[in-house]
Amino acid sequence: LRDFLEWLKEIALRDGVDLCEILHREPFLRISSDPRLGRNDKLKRIKEEVRRLRFPRLTSMEEGIRKRIREIRLSPQIRITVPPGLEGGLTVQMRAASYKEMERLVGELSRLLEKKAVQEIFSLLEGSE
Repeated sequence: LRDFLEWLKEIALRDGVDLCEILHREPFLRISSDPRLGRNDKLKRIKEEVRRLRFPRLTSMEEGIRKRIREIRLSPQIRITVPPGLEGGLTVQMRAASYKEMERLVGELSRLLEKKAVQEIFSLLEGSE
């Protein structure tokens, strides 16, 4: 909650507006009036929106990385995750029930290195793109 309030104050200062004006912008009104969302989901989405406003470049990079991870179309047994705030490297997890399955998944991971999207992910993590 402290981060949330700090980010709101920083946005208000940067944009020269008051806190209420920020919270009355369209994305916040849409989230808060969505009847399908529970209280916790609304709070989570509002916090994500505040973070996006406060750190537009960082959130754009995170979205770019997530998009490229989706483009790779991994097997369900392979999972790539990005560290919060893009601090650190990627985490690659693999789940195999047999030696053959593990062999297949390792081969898939090896072939991933040839894909342009994987190179772009690391360029984004390094701030090169």
